[in-house]
Amino acid sequence: MDAPRYLDVAGAAAYACVSTSYICKLVSRRKVPFIRLGRRVVFDRAALDKWISRRQVLPKDWHS
Repeated sequence: MDAPRYLDVAGAAAYACVSTSYICKLVSRRKVPFIRLGRRVVFDRAALDKWISRRQVLPKDWHS
């Protein structure tokens, strides 16, 4: 079975290797991409991948 495209808070936290409280803090500050469905918050796995990759820190001597 394929992995689900949309994740709940617990799933997003596990996927990003952070705590659920940290994900909730990021949502409240609008620092992470999310979708609000009524009172429910879900995360698109592809948007999380992009968000995580933009935060990658490369070594100073990295030549790309």
